[in-house]
Amino acid sequence: MKYEKKLAAFDLEIAKLIPADGWDLKSVSPLGISCAALALSDQTSPLSWYGVPQLTQLECQKLVRDLERIVRDGYTIITWNGCKFDFQVLAQESGMVRECARLARDHVDLMLMVTFEKGWLLSLQKALDGAGLKGKLKEVKLKAGKVIYNMDGAMAPQLWAQGEVDAVLKYLFEDVKQLLELAAVVERKNRIRWTSSSGQLQSVKIKRLMTVQECLQIAEPDVSWMRNPPRRSDFIEWAQPYWIET
Repeated sequence: MKYEKKLAAFDLEIAKLIPADGWDLKSVSPLGISCAALALSDQTSPLSWYGVPQLTQLECQKLVRDLERIVRDGYTIITWNGCKFDFQVLAQESGMVRECARLARDHVDLMLMVTFEKGWLLSLQKALDGAGLKGKLKEVKLKAGKVIYNMDGAMAPQLWAQGEVDAVLKYLFEDVKQLLELAAVVERKNRIRWTSSSGQLQSVKIKRLMTVQECLQIAEPDVSWMRNPPRRSDFIEWAQPYWIET
């Protein structure tokens, strides 16, 4: 895969077991971080941070400083819903809210480019499918030899608690590698594509990979037809107060 600039795809897995549905970040925090990974566009293997049962606050602070160093080295951090989730969780776990808020502001959250343009959420898997990529890892082998064929992120906390570190890391590593490839496709084609639940091909055209701060300049779409559309404040309210500080 050819990259136009230095990119670093970031993702993390939480440690806390949470309900299958009907939860929000505020109601279930603190979540803990079991592991995190960063796929760099000029390296073959992802960087990783992990702890058992979870990363300590000091280890989370080191992760924040490592991400800041990556940015100083000229990389653009890429996430999928990282502004609302990954960086907010990292802020809570590290206590470095200001630093995480600014990392969130200046990074590229690919999902926000869709959500702020269209007014709805989009799964990473749909975007990967639309880009013609192989998608998220579905099959992982556990230590006892059992194979899980429908692996997803919701299973990661339970597997981690059971000591299945290698399986969870393998899943996470594939996530960041696929996210990195998606960013390259989006940058090259200036478009994020997907197929809707009704089977319609859809896309969002972009001029460049936009930071979260730049995404705020996108005109808000008409969502009056939606029952419960996501609000922009849902994604940035935790971080925005720190963006105007000197």
